[in-house]
Amino acid sequence: MPIFDQGYQHWAGTLAGHRWRWLAVSRHGVRTLRKSWVVRIMLFIAWLPALALVSVLTLWGLLEQQAATVVAFLQRIFPPEVIASPQEYRSAIWTVAYSYFFKAELFCALFLVLTVGPSLVSRDLRFNALPLYLSRPVRRIDYFVGKLGIIAYFLIATVIAPAVGAYLLGLAFSLDLGVVHDTHRLLWASLGYGAVIALSAGTLMLALSSLSRRSIYVGLAWAGFIFLGHMVSSILIGVQGDIDRREIVQTGIKQWVEKNPPPPGVEMYGPYPSFRNRGGPRGKPEQQTAEEKARERWMTAWSQAHGELQTQVEAHRAEQAPTDWRPLLSYATNLDRLGDWLLDTDSAWVLLGKTVERPRAMAGPLARTPGMPISTAPVNDRRLADRMAWQYPWYWSAGVLGVAWLLSVFVLTRRVKSLDRLK
Repeated sequence: MPIFDQGYQHWAGTLAGHRWRWLAVSRHGVRTLRKSWVVRIMLFIAWLPALALVSVLTLWGLLEQQAATVVAFLQRIFPPEVIASPQEYRSAIWTVAYSYFFKAELFCALFLVLTVGPSLVSRDLRFNALPLYLSRPVRRIDYFVGKLGIIAYFLIATVIAPAVGAYLLGLAFSLDLGVVHDTHRLLWASLGYGAVIALSAGTLMLALSSLSRRSIYVGLAWAGFIFLGHMVSSILIGVQGDIDRREIVQTGIKQWVEKNPPPPGVEMYGPYPSFRNRGGPRGKPEQQTAEEKARERWMTAWSQAHGELQTQVEAHRAEQAPTDWRPLLSYATNLDRLGDWLLDTDSAWVLLGKTVERPRAMAGPLARTPGMPISTAPVNDRRLADRMAWQYPWYWSAGVLGVAWLLSVFVLTRRVKSLDRLK
């Protein structure tokens, strides 16, 4: 594309240094994208999780002040120990709230990148605008940082800014300076995690955008890489979990039934071991016949065996989780795993698990629904942590994201060349 000499034009402004030349690229891109109604809708949707986070932190601050209305509402959700001493659980509740916020916000952020990112480089390649950029005193690094700044602006507005704003509101409603000591790490973790999302997702999107001159193809590639990868990872995790459950529960129940044949009136049916009571409805203990009492004893024993096998399934999954490689196939899960590590959600769930699991275990059979398996397992303080937080090493995800970032940088340097190498 030829560049015609427009002649001398007087410049009356202040000349900026070389370090801020990327800002002109970012400012122009942000100004253009903010006019799009699609981007505005995505920004509105991305701010909804922030409203939920603010609501949770506000309610918790009022709970610490023992506001009667809030106490009456939250005592239906939390155990009595939490309601009586909310300050002791402040750090854990804030951590879990931020964890859920970032999980929801990560999903919104990936969609937002899909909205604003595909055309950033591909359109310049399509209309051969790179000579126009690089004929000015703009280096390739300025071009890259400027384009990355466009994505970072929207991610900061939807991830970092709401997290910081919610933190300040939480401090305001707590009315206790001790909350800073208990929760300040969440503020730094939010800043760090937001920077990781912006740098990783932004660079990856720019690399994909540089591979094609058509933005639609870039969007499809991003959706395939992000969402299909997550689907494949989830399917593999689910299939492996179902295989483990079948091997442990079905095999164990089959062996137990062979040693303890069902009495008359009880029938095993279906692919999953269970029973059908053919003896009719249960009567009162004093009105039961000997056959009915035998069925009752057998059903109780089967329920206890089934509960023990389910406990073995959970223990097996917890044992295999630190070495499970399947989550690594999902780009979103790798980002989520780094978020768990930065926020230290595992410790928060362990603390909450101690509060929830011990009363549940003490209640025992009294708290169960009739006909449900009886759990005879010891108290497991890590039960919630194993279920709610990723357990494989965080540096696995850091390595995957690091490799993806290096590949993205390599693609960008190959696709966006200096002015003397443009064809």
